[in-house]
Amino acid sequence: MAIEDWDLNLFTSDPTLLERSGDEEYERAAAALEQLADPRRLRLLHALAVGEETAQRAAVWAGLEQGYAERELAALALLGIVERRDGPHGPVYVPRDGHLVVQVHVALAHGRESRADQHPRLMRRRAPVTVRGRRAG
Repeated sequence: MAIEDWDLNLFTSDPTLLERSGDEEYERAAAALEQLADPRRLRLLHALAVGEETAQRAAVWAGLEQGYAERELAALALLGIVERRDGPHGPVYVPRDGHLVVQVHVALAHGRESRADQHPRLMRRRAPVTVRGRRAG
């Protein structure tokens, strides 16, 4: 079985990402993107991604009200988007996994660009290769 030899990067290092996914996977992916769709939630998640762990510190960093940050982080923990841990001065929150951090940073990269900006190419197609790296044909 031959696979396409693509330039490997963050998005294509998993060869299964080059295959069509099942409907359920697309539904889960859309739901994951929807979780970031609120600008205030995105600011709060960005604060966590850069290391602000308490609701108070995340709120100050993000320019949000502390009450909102506390409620939103508690809700995000119940949804499994962030992890809540007990710290010496109260609860601390961290992103559940690296995928969330990547989502936040990719979303912010798009937010900083205008439509007129040239966007980076993610993949460049090359000649097919076999699984063992030898040229096909």
